[in-house]
Amino acid sequence: MNSFISKLSLGLTAAIIVATIPLTGSAFAKSTQSEEVYSYLKFAGYPNEVIAELDDAQKQAIYNEKLVYSSHTKENNFAFESAANTPQFSTFTTTGNWTRTLVASKVTTPTKGKNEFVLDYNWTWNNNPDFALMDKFGIAWSDDFDAYPESAVYAYRATGYNSVRNETRDYSTGNVPGYKEWNSAAGVGWEYDIKDFFYYNNLSYVVNTHKGWGRIKIGKYSNKSGTTESTSAVGSYFHKYGAFTGTLSFSPAPSVSISYATNYDKFADAGAAPFSWTNYNW
Repeated sequence: MNSFISKLSLGLTAAIIVATIPLTGSAFAKSTQSEEVYSYLKFAGYPNEVIAELDDAQKQAIYNEKLVYSSHTKENNFAFESAANTPQFSTFTTTGNWTRTLVASKVTTPTKGKNEFVLDYNWTWNNNPDFALMDKFGIAWSDDFDAYPESAVYAYRATGYNSVRNETRDYSTGNVPGYKEWNSAAGVGWEYDIKDFFYYNNLSYVVNTHKGWGRIKIGKYSNKSGTTESTSAVGSYFHKYGAFTGTLSFSPAPSVSISYATNYDKFADAGAAPFSWTNYNW
């Protein structure tokens, strides 16, 4: 890793921004990513499927902060509303409607004495929900890494269709700093208003695709033992259909749970993405 970081510092001249995660611009903008950003992500080890899943704002932040790829998981299956009255997907459908990705990135210029990472949890749900209330999602991790609250951010986009104009449009929250629930050593969670439809110029657009992501920076001081350890993380999503609002809680297992769980459908997790780090002797 040290030789790789040296290559980064020699081969790239852009400024390094690592203190916080200031994502700017519109979330989920049409991809106008520069060739420089794309080239950096490839050079820093990010697989093509990760680059395809991350929003432009996330990729720009990776470039700005000079992060390098550590690990990821990407999974796809079905997510249904258990209390919905609408028919679900045909048994002949082979591709699921619920995709989620969890990416761990290493900070190349960490705080002295610390190992630091950034976790990105992205999800896509292709469905027009019967229930459009306040959904929740979160990230949990193991090994008592401390989260940096100023780095927490999320975004949500709903893509809708209007049949009268035969037109597709997006509704987006933009990049929203902060969090809803928090355990400084185990996890962070967000809440947002999921859409089944939205209005634009007095026309109604029926939503069929939901995309969202959450991001957090975490760090841990080395015990100077020289040993290499592995940490895991998980991303979880809870779709609300009941009257009571739950609160997320986090376990270093890692896992995310919610109170009033009978009021939510818990979609399949983004599986644990282990990433390695060394207790440096400094």
